[in-house]
Amino acid sequence: MTEQLELPDNKSFSIDPIANTGAAKWCYFSLVFSVFYFFNLIANFDLYTNNQLMVAFAIYASFIVLYFKATLLTGKAVVFPIIGIIVLSAVGATVNPGTNALFGYAAFFSGYYFLRKYAVMLLLINLAAQIASALMFDLLNPYYLGPSLACTLSLFVYGIFSQKEYFHVCLQFKKNQQIKQLASIAERERIARDMHDLLGHSLSSLALKSELAEKFADRQQFDAAKKEMSDVAELARQTLSEVRFAVTGLKQRGLSGSLEKLTNELKNMEFETKFYMDVKNLPSMIESTLIMLSKEWITNILRHSKGNSVSISVTAESNNVKLNIGDNGKAINMKPGNGIEGMRSRVAELGGTLSINHDNGVKLKVVIPFPPIVEEGEVPA
Repeated sequence: MTEQLELPDNKSFSIDPIANTGAAKWCYFSLVFSVFYFFNLIANFDLYTNNQLMVAFAIYASFIVLYFKATLLTGKAVVFPIIGIIVLSAVGATVNPGTNALFGYAAFFSGYYFLRKYAVMLLLINLAAQIASALMFDLLNPYYLGPSLACTLSLFVYGIFSQKEYFHVCLQFKKNQQIKQLASIAERERIARDMHDLLGHSLSSLALKSELAEKFADRQQFDAAKKEMSDVAELARQTLSEVRFAVTGLKQRGLSGSLEKLTNELKNMEFETKFYMDVKNLPSMIESTLIMLSKEWITNILRHSKGNSVSISVTAESNNVKLNIGDNGKAINMKPGNGIEGMRSRVAELGGTLSINHDNGVKLKVVIPFPPIVEEGEVPA
C-alpha cells in the first residue's frame, strides 16, 4: 500500500488525514449513528451481566479510540486502526451483536484513504469478517448481516466519493496556485516592459537635453543652457512619477495626453511634427499598450532617426484601433532589439499585428482589435 494516490492524469497526491480536511466535521458527526451499537444492549438489558456490560462499553470505547486514530493518520498507518475496527466488531459480536453498526466505519476509511485495489481488498476482509462472525457466533440472520452489509457497502461508496472530492479540492487549489503564479509572472513582465519603455524614452530625452545644455554652455549661451537644465530636472521628476504609476499599473495621462506630450518633446528636439487622433473610450489595456508603444517608438526616433519630420495618428475602424507613427529618416541595417521585441509581445498579447516599413522613411503600423462597446441592456450579437 502507498501513501501516494495516483490520479487519472498521472499526477500524484499524498492524501491528508481526514482530520485536516474540510470533511472532518462530517466525519465526526457520523459518530452519532454509532448509537445503534447500544440498541441491542438496551433492548436486552436484563440479559446482560455487569461484566458483559463493562466489556460492551470497553469495546465501544476502543472503537472510538481507533476511529479518531484513523482520522489523524494517513497511508500505511491507517491500515492498523481499520483492521482494529474490523476485528473489534467481529469479536465483539460475542458480547453484543450491535457491533454490526461499526463495520461500516472501517469501510469508509478504506474507501477514503486508499487506491481502489487496496480499498477493495480491505472491503473484502471486512465482509469476510462479518460473515465469519455470523457463522461462528450463531448470528447468521437478516437482523445481523442485513444492516451490517448494507451499511458497509454504502459507507465504502461514500468513502470513495469523499476521496474524489478531496482530489477535486486539491486539483482546484493547485490550479488556483498556478493561476496566481502566472499572474505574478505576467505582472513582473508587465512592469519590466513598462520600465524599459518609460526609462528608455526618458533617459534618451535626458541625455539629449543634457548634451544640448552642454553645447549651449560651450557657446556661452548660459540662458539657453539654464533652460535646458531646468527641462532636465522637470523631466527627471516626471520620469520618477511615471515609474511609480507604472509599478502600480496606473496611467498618469490618457492616450491623448501622452501623445501630446511626446509630440511636444519631438518639437522641442526640432522635429516637424503632425499629430491626429480620432478615437475615444478605448479599453484601458489597449490604451495603456498604445501609450507604451508610442513611447518606445519615439524613443527610437530620438536615438536613431536622421530625419526631421514625424507624423503620429490614432484612428479606429471596423472594431480595430490603428496606431501609425512615421518619420522621414533612413534606417540602414535596422535590427530588432529588446525594445521592438517587447513591442511585438505587447501587441500579440492583445491579438494585434505590428509591422515596420522602411520605404520612404520608417513607418510603424499597429492594428489592435477591440470589442464593440455594448450599451446597458443591449445583448451583443
